[in-house]
Amino acid sequence: MTVDDERMQLRIRLEELVGMSGAEFLMDRPRGGWSGLVTTSELDVRLDAFEARSDTKLATLESRMELRFAGVDARFDQIEARFDRVDARFDGFEHQLLAQVDRRLRSQAWITISTVIAAMGVIVAAVRI
Repeated sequence: MTVDDERMQLRIRLEELVGMSGAEFLMDRPRGGWSGLVTTSELDVRLDAFEARSDTKLATLESRMELRFAGVDARFDQIEARFDRVDARFDGFEHQLLAQVDRRLRSQAWITISTVIAAMGVIVAAVRI
């Protein structure tokens, strides 16, 4: 008995058990034929290929991100160096300003002391006359 004969007998028996539409549903090939079905080994191969592509793309993305972060770090280092220079200039200005205030206060103190001594001399001289 050939495969087609066995298939025909099986179809007739199925029609008797489940009816015409049930037998047709059970006996017909899947859409696209049997070759369209995917086996687990084919899925494994495709999944491995997908993971390999994903790993490659992820590694590429990771290296690009590392380069960008290195560039950002370099920019921050430049900004930090500028801030350090500005801080040094402010420190210099602060010392100059404090020195100038100190000189002026000292000179103001000498003027005030000299004025007080002179005024006391005038008062002593006026009282003696």
